[in-house]
Amino acid sequence: MTEYIILGMLLGNSLSGYDLKKCIDSGVGVFVKTSYGSLYPALKKLVARGDIALTEESGGRGKKTYTICDQGREAFMAWLVEPANATHGVNSHLVRVYFFDRIPRETAGRLLMEYEISNRNYLQKLEKLEKEFQGLADPAPHYYKLSTLYFGILMLRDIIGWCEHIRGGGELSALLERGAHR
Repeated sequence: MTEYIILGMLLGNSLSGYDLKKCIDSGVGVFVKTSYGSLYPALKKLVARGDIALTEESGGRGKKTYTICDQGREAFMAWLVEPANATHGVNSHLVRVYFFDRIPRETAGRLLMEYEISNRNYLQKLEKLEKEFQGLADPAPHYYKLSTLYFGILMLRDIIGWCEHIRGGGELSALLERGAHR
């Protein structure tokens, strides 16, 4: 995913590795962490593949900047519109949504709907599992294991509500109010 994050950050920008790290940390860094140890190998791989170009200033410290190429832009856009799956994790999907301003609203709405449906299907599986655990004679030995199941159910319900709200173009600040009034 780091490679796609880099490509997304380079859309319309030429950035050094240091500046790229700052952009990632202040953007999608809320959802995923990227270290210099993973950033620079990913940059090297993207340059080798021809997805980004490296420019090195002569003299002094020889500042290196990276710019996205057409091939990288195409790869990023193809990744961005791939169907999302609830089992790939929330953070994986949020990274894509972060870049949805780069695609048509109708496409973003369709992708959010697909993600919502995937989460609804996953929620049904967890709720079925929860019903099975209710049948245990003594659930106490499984308290913490069950607590993670309930956490998952709560998260999926919130994700579904978030998808509905965003697809409907709702006021973003209303999401915070909604969460506070549960």
